[in-house]
Amino acid sequence: MAVGAYVPAIASKVFEAHGFPSASILSDWPEIIGAEFAAITAPEKLVWPRGSTHTQDEEEHTQRRSSHRRAGATLILRVDGPRSLEIQHIAPQLLERINIYFGYRAVAELRIIQGPVHHNTPQPLPAHDVKEVALDTDIEDEKLRTALEKLGGSVD
Repeated sequence: MAVGAYVPAIASKVFEAHGFPSASILSDWPEIIGAEFAAITAPEKLVWPRGSTHTQDEEEHTQRRSSHRRAGATLILRVDGPRSLEIQHIAPQLLERINIYFGYRAVAELRIIQGPVHHNTPQPLPAHDVKEVALDTDIEDEKLRTALEKLGGSVD
């Protein structure tokens, strides 16, 4: 079995500690609120009202959907400092988008905290000089020899 198959089970406890029923709200954040706002915001935590549960069980989902008396969660949203006023102004539209994503009124309120938003974007590897490497053995396959020379040239 691939290592990636174990990640959801292990990581779910971390996400639940921050109130997220699953990692999908974090991974789908740009699709939920749009790329422009996702670049300046990051969901920090979902705070559920006391006594409510936030599992993905289908029966509870149906009960939450039909119950209009239950209050939704509060989403704590980190926003880049100067843009927080703009996010506060469009909070009703963002709440609507988030709740459409969940399929029910999961989030009732946004609480904005100002701070730098760090996104995990892969950084390009630093460029370095590639050395010429001559292989001591005779390799008949031209593509394999070229690949090995290129690999050997990038090893320090």
